[in-house]
Amino acid sequence: MKKLSLDDYRKLRRLVYRGATPLLFAQWRCAFENGDPEDVLSVLACYQNEDGGFGHALEANCWNPNSSPYVTSFAIRILGGLYGHTYTFADRNHPVLRGILNYLASGAHATETGWLGIADIPSNNEYSHAPWFHYNPSAPPGETDPKDIVEFVLKYGEKDSALYQKALTIEKTLPTNKPIPDFSRYDPTKFICWEPLPTDIVDSPDSPLYPEYKDLVEAELDGIVDRLCTIQELPVPGIDDFDIGMIDWRWDNRQVISCYPATCGFLIIQIELLKKFNRLSPENPPFSRPRYGQSASRTTCSPPAAAKNSSPK
Repeated sequence: MKKLSLDDYRKLRRLVYRGATPLLFAQWRCAFENGDPEDVLSVLACYQNEDGGFGHALEANCWNPNSSPYVTSFAIRILGGLYGHTYTFADRNHPVLRGILNYLASGAHATETGWLGIADIPSNNEYSHAPWFHYNPSAPPGETDPKDIVEFVLKYGEKDSALYQKALTIEKTLPTNKPIPDFSRYDPTKFICWEPLPTDIVDSPDSPLYPEYKDLVEAELDGIVDRLCTIQELPVPGIDDFDIGMIDWRWDNRQVISCYPATCGFLIIQIELLKKFNRLSPENPPFSRPRYGQSASRTTCSPPAAAKNSSPK
């Protein structure tokens, strides 16, 4: 069983500290350094518009500041634990929560059976975006996957509201079990973010599917450790691999810039997976910082090993 060493963890930590957005930095802190979840929520709120929806390049591949169902769904996924920490609203009147519900209930970008899809927002074309966000007026409209939205509405929505009733109706159409992808051609030595992975269906060793898919999951985790060990600087994932008729977007500087925080997001997700499956070396301590009124001597925070005896480069 391969594990991520403390040295490699520290190396990746430095990369995230340098390249992450404030939101991803707060997510890293929550996942690995006893960070405050309220910090995540405070930064996430900065991506929320007055209509309650989300935009502003929260999803790194679309710099449209305007609200859309897909990016709002992405915000819901972040709250639901995409980067390791699940946020639960104790205050049902929290402005972020009320804003999301108001946006979804407003009818903006809504369809009879859900909400418009990733490429169905005309204003996407006015801003830097990856090809799959491009609006084509002659293309038939799609829909955002409603699963996360429906779960959010049924958890926090008012039961007598039209939005709640819509979520109930959609819920009846959703599959009761997550579809199992065909892994017959799965190669654990490669990572292609849009292709299904064994840990998409087995996200912890406590999963009832773990015994059946154990070999695939463990092979994926070995592959994650191998890839993370080779990273020396933040890579730009896919920039040289998108030569599939989408050449123009590769030279959009904003999209190139977006790849750096996007990579930090992948690092957080993958290291969190290693943490769940006990794939971090036993000597890996949590890094933490003193809270207000707490003595710094009580923390385990320390600078990276290489920084102790060298000046900044």
